[in-house]
Amino acid sequence: MLIEKYIEKKIEKKDMDWVKTRESYGIAGSVVGILCNIVLFIVKLTLGLLSGSISLLADSVNNLSDVGTNIVTLVGFKMSAKPADREHPFGHGRTEYISSFSVSFIILLLGYELFKSSFERILHPVDLKTNFINISIISLTVLVKIWLSFFYKRLSVKIDSHALEAASVDSRNDVLATGTVLISFAAFGLTGLNIDGYIGLLVACFIIYNGFQFIGESMNTLIGVQPDDGLIEKIYDYIQSYDGVISLHDIIVHDYGPVSKMVSAHVEISADYSLVVAHEIVDQIERNIYNDMGISLVVHIDPVEKECATSATIKDGLEKYLLGYGQEVDIHDFRILEDENVVIFDLVFPEKFEGSIENMRTSINLYLKSKYDYDFLLNIRKEKRYI
Repeated sequence: MLIEKYIEKKIEKKDMDWVKTRESYGIAGSVVGILCNIVLFIVKLTLGLLSGSISLLADSVNNLSDVGTNIVTLVGFKMSAKPADREHPFGHGRTEYISSFSVSFIILLLGYELFKSSFERILHPVDLKTNFINISIISLTVLVKIWLSFFYKRLSVKIDSHALEAASVDSRNDVLATGTVLISFAAFGLTGLNIDGYIGLLVACFIIYNGFQFIGESMNTLIGVQPDDGLIEKIYDYIQSYDGVISLHDIIVHDYGPVSKMVSAHVEISADYSLVVAHEIVDQIERNIYNDMGISLVVHIDPVEKECATSATIKDGLEKYLLGYGQEVDIHDFRILEDENVVIFDLVFPEKFEGSIENMRTSINLYLKSKYDYDFLLNIRKEKRYI
């Protein structure tokens, strides 16, 4: 807690913008991780060599891999904070994701080498040299990792960092790995049973598993994953809070890194407003959301006319008809062109909808034509929130 408060005090008093503040927190977290993991590596390596424990040596190398992870993460924070340039118009934010991806292969290589060493120890076991001091020191290293896991987690929440969140999970997993080493020492000390090679094999498999897990998470982030529901809700509530906004829909998040997100949204505004007034409303929203949330927002204005009895009847009937199919949909941009006898609207189905959009289009058209004396132009699609 003292370290966290010291870091927070040093950073906050500099009064920097969000990007620089985030970079400073990320670098501070990485440096703390580097120092802690170097100490843990030296301690466990020394004890491993003195006791002849391959599992403890494996665990020390695991901490060395954590040092590499912290270094790559630190570089990632430095690179991701670089401003946009001609070659990278959306900034360098995804560098942080690439750094996480690179670390995964380092972890896999270390896990493979430890797997081979542990298998060799199973074939040719060596007696362990255990004592109370060794076990006590190893137990203290577990406490350090528990603290480090919580430290990373709190920082990751504070600056919304995938890299630090992964470091928190990795530290939590290291607690389990070191716990198995303690089991190995306890088993040998109490019963004389040498399971050191098997424990080393278990730790190696654990490291390899983490490597593949990080590869999957990093690949998903680089390819593109659904944004957090909390972010969508925050954006929705933020825009909805402005006077003149009736509703909004089709929020799409373009992720260029933790500090570089572009968002587009359709905002419904009364058709009674002049174009100048409507533009001023959305222009204010775009400016303020960038200052408050660091989001580059582009708004598409949907002018909404006052609902008449005919449009209300058609919409209510359509909603009831679709509920008969077990479908809840959003109806947007509904308008009646009386001069042309045409009704135009959008239907947005949930992502989980598995039926045929074209079949639904045909079914809805047949229903509407049978009930109302209008031509209908439908735009039907599934919800999409990420590119």
